[in-house]
Amino acid sequence: MADSENSRTLPAISRGKEKREHGTCEGLPPIIDRRNLLPVATRLLSALIAEIPQRREQGPTPIREMWPRWYACHQEHMRVIRLREKLQAELLNEAGGRPVVMLPNVGKDGVVEVRSFADLNRMASQLDVKHLSQARADLRRRRKRWKEADRRLGYSAIVAREQELAERAGISGRVMWITRPSSVIEVTAKLHCLIVMHDASLKLVDAPWPELRTMLKDLILLTEKSRPKPGNGPAYPGKAADVRRILDLAAQYRDAAKTLGEDVSKLNHLPQRLLALHSIELYLDALLLANGLDRETVCGFERDLNARTRIAMDIGLVLRKRTAAHLATLSSSREYLAVSYGSETTATLSQINRVMATLDEVSLKVRRMLRGSTVAEDRTASARSL
Repeated sequence: MADSENSRTLPAISRGKEKREHGTCEGLPPIIDRRNLLPVATRLLSALIAEIPQRREQGPTPIREMWPRWYACHQEHMRVIRLREKLQAELLNEAGGRPVVMLPNVGKDGVVEVRSFADLNRMASQLDVKHLSQARADLRRRRKRWKEADRRLGYSAIVAREQELAERAGISGRVMWITRPSSVIEVTAKLHCLIVMHDASLKLVDAPWPELRTMLKDLILLTEKSRPKPGNGPAYPGKAADVRRILDLAAQYRDAAKTLGEDVSKLNHLPQRLLALHSIELYLDALLLANGLDRETVCGFERDLNARTRIAMDIGLVLRKRTAAHLATLSSSREYLAVSYGSETTATLSQINRVMATLDEVSLKVRRMLRGSTVAEDRTASARSL
């Protein structure tokens, strides 16, 4: 067992060297030891499980769904324990102690604590009538005060609630232990549950508890390292493109749509429409990005032309009412998806001439608006240099 002055049961590993070798783990503290092991594990598991999609195939409930429910029950159990301890102190103070009486000089036992009338009756032969009557009166008075204080404070109800939660958390935990995990995250959740239920204070020194705590810390570091970091992985298509490149791409889609439109074949209207819709989307994206919207927000619009149009018009894009209404219709009818995947619904699509007219207006006015803002910026820069 690797002991240390900081943790006694866990090596207090500083993660500075580890960061240089494996990159940073933003969500974890620099040192994980006995004092923060369980809170760190709880926070990391909550974040990782929240990132997992909730959809799953039919079958046994996975651990990733069991653990949050078990932990919520455990937290409620801990809260009720603290409340019970507080009420117990208040109850003892109000009732003047527990509902018991002390009988001196009873047989060979000396002082005997009596908790019920049944116990008192069993000792009746060892007491004279006076002491027996006095003991019964004292017990009756103490029990009455205890019940009255209990009724005011609700102590018995809290005790029953504590027992119920302890049973629920125990059953939930045992079910989780026998469920087969499907990922390292679920293994970590099982081990966290085991330690919380049997060594919550992390003070057990006999094997295997110190080793299990070390394993939990290793799993925490492993799962955090494998967690995707912001900015890592493949970028969203077009995320790094500047406004000029987006405009150029929009123009290419527009020209391709017009080229397809020159062919009188009816088979061309679907690809022409798809190219035109994508060109409109790119023109609006360029305008929004040029006016300060972040790329994450723009990408979040997905195929919603109406949302893009509303913001663009707030920025200053002026469109004809008919064009703005058509852009809203394109979104509400999900025309982009209908063209891409559902050719059987083409009868409900808007006229291709209307789509091309909308593209022409958006293209012209976005380019004009961006050209004007560029000229204004150039003039401002020239004035500052004078």
